[in-house]
Amino acid sequence: MKKLLITILLCYNYVNAQTLCDSLYYSIGVSSTLMVVGENNSSDSVNFMWGVCDSDHCYSASGDTAVFPNVNLFDTVKVCYDISPQWTCAECYDVVFNGFTWQLLNIITHVNEVSPIVNNGKIYDLLGRELEYIPKGVIYIKNNKLYR
Repeated sequence: MKKLLITILLCYNYVNAQTLCDSLYYSIGVSSTLMVVGENNSSDSVNFMWGVCDSDHCYSASGDTAVFPNVNLFDTVKVCYDISPQWTCAECYDVVFNGFTWQLLNIITHVNEVSPIVNNGKIYDLLGRELEYIPKGVIYIKNNKLYR
């Protein structure tokens, strides 16, 4: 019987913690100044603890609403919150300023790097091998253009 009560108590606490975390979210104010507003749709009282970092500095604040006027508008900014006294619902998101307002950055799943076009005068065959001379009667590449 004792084991059953302990199991029920542990499950009850686990379910309550998940319910509380699922009921928390935040919104971003509409302006060039980064303002975050914590929303709590549960019956529990919580205190939002905010951490905001751009590429140079990190800032912190507490409360349902926090304003961060010093973040760099040209950086991707990481916005994180946790709650007090529970400290169990940490979440972090990337936000960017789009020229009008701050918005959540979509998750990037793939990045292609683009190499700059180099016009160095070198000559290559079609297999990418560098040549010491201009071949006659064969297609070759010079400054990213095909020649015959």
